[in-house]
Amino acid sequence: MEGFTRLACGGCPPVADLLLALAAEFRDVDTAAADARLDELALPLFGLAGGDLRTAAARLASMLDTDPGFDADRSSVAGLWLDSALESRAGHPLVLAAIACEVGRRAGLDVHVLSAPTGWYAGLGDGDRLWLVDATMDGSQADPWSLRRHCAHELAFAALLGLSERYERVGDSWRAGRAALLRSRLPLR
Repeated sequence: MEGFTRLACGGCPPVADLLLALAAEFRDVDTAAADARLDELALPLFGLAGGDLRTAAARLASMLDTDPGFDADRSSVAGLWLDSALESRAGHPLVLAAIACEVGRRAGLDVHVLSAPTGWYAGLGDGDRLWLVDATMDGSQADPWSLRRHCAHELAFAALLGLSERYERVGDSWRAGRAALLRSRLPLR
């Protein structure tokens, strides 16, 4: 079984594993380089697990926003590839939220990807409070009642939907169809 299909059929894998396997269905991906970059981004966050979530959220936001930070890329195909976003430091807000989630996970934090009609977020919660890191990067505020948490399968579905739309827009029916086929392999109902 191919990498994406194998991961898609099992339990919910780490976000980076599934999104890198998704990208590898369309192009060559240096998984080791992407993993190393995620590990490097996680290093400054080690030691925050079990501590103040506000501080952890601020450090995750800083990782996305400063030194040198990431830019939102809402329209390109490359913005939906996790490895490309890590290399170019520009990605779709969904991918940026996934990067924050994965970086936090590697540092021992319990970070989730959430969305609302206003955008994509990485969130850390303690039961009473939820701290959001805005991956949309446009200053919009989320209505807390509209937030929805996503598993890796749902993120892959959303990324594949975006890829289908982008490929259809440029007339690449083969890749648009490939994205639709991969969506059908995800265990979502």
